[in-house]
Amino acid sequence: MTSILIADDHGIVREGLKRLLEAESDFEVCAEAADGREVLEQVERTHPDVVVLDVTMPRLGGLETLEHLRAAHPDVKVVLLSVHGEPPVVQSAAALGVHGYVLKNGCATEVVSAVRAVTEGGSYFSPSVARQLVEQLRAPRAEIPDPLGALSGREREVLKLIAEGLSAKEIGQQLSISAKTVEAHRTSLMRKLGVRKATELVRVAVRYGVIEV
Repeated sequence: MTSILIADDHGIVREGLKRLLEAESDFEVCAEAADGREVLEQVERTHPDVVVLDVTMPRLGGLETLEHLRAAHPDVKVVLLSVHGEPPVVQSAAALGVHGYVLKNGCATEVVSAVRAVTEGGSYFSPSVARQLVEQLRAPRAEIPDPLGALSGREREVLKLIAEGLSAKEIGQQLSISAKTVEAHRTSLMRKLGVRKATELVRVAVRYGVIEV
């Protein structure tokens, strides 16, 4: 029996995924999570075989959660589920070692196919995502834009919270760091993402799927 943790901040999506997956006789949903930090807690508690993880999550984003899971639980298979098919997001996920990437605008059965593929030791990427990865391999490396790939996990967290409108003080309280450290991360983000104004970080975050609008 394959145990699965479903992570999405929308309850109706989790319920739909649970029904879809448990229609398979050898699949069992062992836990659910509504944000990234809850995912990490539930993985520690329930030890699932597979985590189906939404890219856009509160508190700790999908890519950041993926990074934590790959470091602390390398045996757990991770399938990202997302409305985002932008190259930087896909490339960042692939670089972090994701096992599967399914677009929400695809067929529902793709999720089942992805979970089954990664359980059997393979991988699964929605067709358009797979094409992007192939094109990435074919293209000269210097020509591949990957602005998010240069960010650390903490910088991605700060970027997401900035884009959500939190102040430096509020971000510091949420991440248990000082406001001064938040400002340092913001300066680093502006340099790495090539923007001159802090307000432009929001535009970058929306463009590359760090947050939804």
